[in-house]
Amino acid sequence: MYPPKFLEGFLKRFGYLHRQSWIDVDPDLVPLIVNIAVREGLTPSETVNQLLSFALGEHHMTDENLGLWESLTDREKEAAALTCIGYTNHEIARKMVISPNTVKTHLRNVLQKFNVNSKAELQVMLANWDFHAWDKPDMDSALHFYPDKR
Repeated sequence: MYPPKFLEGFLKRFGYLHRQSWIDVDPDLVPLIVNIAVREGLTPSETVNQLLSFALGEHHMTDENLGLWESLTDREKEAAALTCIGYTNHEIARKMVISPNTVKTHLRNVLQKFNVNSKAELQVMLANWDFHAWDKPDMDSALHFYPDKR
């Protein structure tokens, strides 16, 4: 689908289109991009480049964080998820049916693997992730991980 000629001219004028490439820009986004550019004191082209750079960085970080998440043990994942939801170490220990010291060990491993220094940094790093599936009031972790204990 090609845009109407006036839109193509507009996109070329503001640096969205180059002879070497064609980028199909949603026409509804153009005024939003221009508004951001005006507010930031940038050209629309600079704004698009900054937005794309930011989005690509976020995408890369999400992929990297997912890889780190996959490197965690099941128990480390559970401790990390409950931490990101906001549980304290003692609440996590009760929920996972382990000692608070074991929770600390799991979280120390998680922090080391994610290369962060605190639970708060981990929460910020994974703020866009949805951990509510881990927050089931009736979920007994010992039964979840060890079904033969029922």
